[in-house]
Order: sequence, then C-alpha cells, then structure tokens
Amino acid sequence: MKLTPWISAATLAGMLAMGSAAQALQSDKQQPTTIDANQMTYNEKSNVNVFSGNVLLTRGSLVIRGDKLTLTERSDGTQFAKVEGKPARFKQQRDSETPGEVLLINGTGNSIEFDGDKSIVTLTGGASIQKSTNGQLTESISGNKITYEQNTEFLNVLGTPGKTGGSRVQAVIKPKTQASEPAN
Repeated sequence: MKLTPWISAATLAGMLAMGSAAQALQSDKQQPTTIDANQMTYNEKSNVNVFSGNVLLTRGSLVIRGDKLTLTERSDGTQFAKVEGKPARFKQQRDSETPGEVLLINGTGNSIEFDGDKSIVTLTGGASIQKSTNGQLTESISGNKITYEQNTEFLNVLGTPGKTGGSRVQAVIKPKTQASEPAN
C-alpha cells in the first residue's frame, strides 16, 4: 500500500519510536515503517488514520498484526496508536549486551495501545507477554491488562477474573542458568 501525503513518514516514525513493551533494537528507530491493510480512511480534521482488514505493520524487527489500527496525531504532534484484533499481536527483537544473543519479545491482547508521548504500551483483554533468549522462553506474563512504562521500565499487570471471583496474574520466570543454557 502506498502511503498518502497526509500520513507522513514522520508521523509513523514518531508513533513507532516509542518501541514496544521492551528495550527494542535501537536500529529499528532508523527503519522505514510499512503498513499493509485492506482499507484505509483518513480524517484530516481530527488527524486520525484508520487501517482495517488484515493489518500488518513492520518497522525493522517490529511486526504488529491486527484487524484494525487507529493512529491519532494529537495537536502537540505526539501520536497514539491502538491495534485491535482477536488477538492483536506484536513481536520485536530486543537489544542485547552479549554478542550473538537473540532476545525477542512477543505480546498479544485484544487491543494494544501505544502512547508515544508517555512511552507507555498497554495490552488489554487476554493480555500476555513472552520473552525469549536464543529461542528459549525466559519469561511469560499474562493477565487481563498489562501496562509497561518504557522510561521507568515499570510493569503493572492486572489479573484475569478467576472462578472464585478474584482476579489472577500468572508469571513464569526461569532462573538465569536455565534461560541461558542451550536447548538439547
């Protein structure tokens, strides 16, 4: 799909410069953004772009898939994006201090919101995040809502309503020695 003039590269780059729910590859910030979808609408008065139907957004190692992507540019130039799906998905490679190490993060939710101004990523509705190192799962967190504040690296998870009426969060974190050992 060809981007029209009102969807400037700066708008899309700014929206994605906030990354995803992890320390994304720094090189991703320099990559072009491509959005493919079945349809796009634009409201110039409200500065809202809506992409719908098999939406695929790529930027470097970042891949986001969903049914609908709503991108809003606020009057101060900051962007807010919401991806909806059943579920919406993202994956991205993260920077590593160890040469040859491949760190990935995958996330799902019925909606994924990116607030560029506050550098906050929120996954809602059957939300989950999985981190892996060299193909081995190292962390898995799930709940009804996951909020990640990138600037402070603060993570907040609200539980999924349980059968007993309370809400529950589930986290699985492997010890560092297991996480770094190669699979047999």
